[in-house]
Amino acid sequence: MGKFILRRIGQAVLVVLATTLLVFLGTFALGDPFASTGDRQVPPAIAEQNRAIFGLDKPLYQQYFTYLGNLATGNLGVEYDQRRPVADMLIDVLPNTVRLALVAILIDVIIGVIAGIIAAVKRYSFSDVLVTVVSTVAIGVPTFVLGVVFLAYLAGWGPFPAVPRPFGSEVPWYQEVLLPAFTLAIVDAAFVARLMRGSMLEVLRADYIRTARAKGLSERVVIGKHALRNSIIPVVTYLGVSLGVLLGGALITESIFQYNGVGYLLFRAIAGNNVPIIAAVVVFAVLAFVVLSLIVDILYAFLDPRIRLD
Repeated sequence: MGKFILRRIGQAVLVVLATTLLVFLGTFALGDPFASTGDRQVPPAIAEQNRAIFGLDKPLYQQYFTYLGNLATGNLGVEYDQRRPVADMLIDVLPNTVRLALVAILIDVIIGVIAGIIAAVKRYSFSDVLVTVVSTVAIGVPTFVLGVVFLAYLAGWGPFPAVPRPFGSEVPWYQEVLLPAFTLAIVDAAFVARLMRGSMLEVLRADYIRTARAKGLSERVVIGKHALRNSIIPVVTYLGVSLGVLLGGALITESIFQYNGVGYLLFRAIAGNNVPIIAAVVVFAVLAFVVLSLIVDILYAFLDPRIRLD
């Protein structure tokens, strides 16, 4: 198990290094990223401060090592508008994105896993047909369409706060997160339901399930104890990767609901050509994805020891 974990960590480090190199080359090798362009006039003092932070007066290879050092210490430069360190701005919005991602994943699990199990256990029943049809339709609906519909018909109704909110109004986080979380979760939950159904049907045909039933075990024990563990492995993999993507910021959904997370921060930075924020969020999104993928690989190996032998 130790060799397996070390191998996965080594692969993750290589992915991070390759990604940071690509981001560095795209940002710094094509010219001065902190120069004023078009309508974006960068304050000269901020531009010089960022050039000094990233060592733009040095050869390109030294700039890359300086860039890696800055990433390791959290020195991501200074953004243009508020003239604040980019790391501080990320820290301010990151808890909101973490809450959004966790709530969306929780909805995925509650709806998708339960619906998939019911559809598999009651194969060809009305429940199975309903889950199949609804999940197929939901998968085909773009997330931004759901967001626009929810914004038009649900925002400001019942527990859902209005968007945009009146100036000075305070909304508890568990209400603020509801609409964007459901928007993100619906398509994922539909995919999880289909994935769970297919995986459960395959497991239910296995010999050890027939043996468990022949021993006289109740159907609840057979499904909950024996079938669920193996059938949920693909779902765990998918949800882990999905969580990594969400932690990197759901740009479209957060922008639709003006949810103050990493994705909305990136949206505003792109609109304002705020290069330090754009570069920092891109690297952060990749790091979040790689770390979550690593955790999922290790968890996968615990759930199915055969993976460690591959």
